[in-house]
Amino acid sequence: MNIAATFPGLMALPVRERASLAVELIDSLGDQSWSESELATMVDERDEELEKGAVKPMAYAEFLSGIQLPSLSR
Repeated sequence: MNIAATFPGLMALPVRERASLAVELIDSLGDQSWSESELATMVDERDEELEKGAVKPMAYAEFLSGIQLPSLSR
């Protein structure tokens, strides 16, 4: 499977399906996994940080520009 070729299709999924996939991927990482309620709590905390101005929001393009992706071709 080529992740680079699959990514655009994954991004076209509805938000709920992408969120579900994200949970599954996080859970697949091993020991550190979170329940849906723990993830919801983290989202709420992050939202509160944004609302209070404790953190600065970042544009999606800015976020992507800072990501260093490993080579995805095999």
